Amino acid sequence: MTFRADEVEQVLKRLEGVPGIEGSALVSADGFMLASSLPPEMSEDRIAAMGAAMVSVAERVNRELNRGKFEMTIISGSDGYTLATDVGLEAILIVLASKNAKLGLVFYEVRRAAEDLMKILSR
Repeated sequence: MTFRADEVEQVLKRLEGVPGIEGSALVSADGFMLASSLPPEMSEDRIAAMGAAMVSVAERVNRELNRGKFEMTIISGSDGYTLATDVGLEAILIVLASKNAKLGLVFYEVRRAAEDLMKILSR
């Protein structure tokens, strides 16, 4: 994976402009922070570790239940949503959204960002 910090940060900053998105991060598959656009009160280390764990469990559930290739996992809580999706084999995009976010728009933008990040990281 070639890391292009400025291009990655542009994609994460673009997500900031989506109504309802509260923060995003690109983490390694083993749970280390690569880049983030998170509110200051959020722990980057915690987001990275939890995001990697989310995807690991979701991939296993998908595989065990014959649901095909993993695409995205979503956790809904009383105060909002946590979304995680693979960005190639080595990275994960984590997105935090508010409870009143328009999920269709959030899903669209997360998929678009993941595709853009995959292209950036594969160059």
